[in-house]
Amino acid sequence: MTTFTKQPNDALDYDVDMSDWFAGIPGDDIQSVAITITSFAEPTPALIVGPEPHPAYVLLGANPVRFKLWLGGGTEYADYVVTCVVKTEQDRVKEVEFTVKVRNR
Repeated sequence: MTTFTKQPNDALDYDVDMSDWFAGIPGDDIQSVAITITSFAEPTPALIVGPEPHPAYVLLGANPVRFKLWLGGGTEYADYVVTCVVKTEQDRVKEVEFTVKVRNR
């Protein structure tokens, strides 16, 4: 699982490139993305998706196989798992996860 580090006050974008996965299924692309955040340290995670003025995610390209999501906030020294459930035009569902560690540098 890929891990990123951000500071508590950062609002950053993260690109998810699924082109390798889509290479094996030509003619399909991303229709929608559902994003959830979990943390063992916090019952209600302080890391948020789509902090204003940013949308939760943006599909990239005319036939998208990549998307950009925005994350902000978070509690210092907390680790978060970001789960993206991607639904495709042809009704495939693929789960992509990465970890975000919140640390002051």
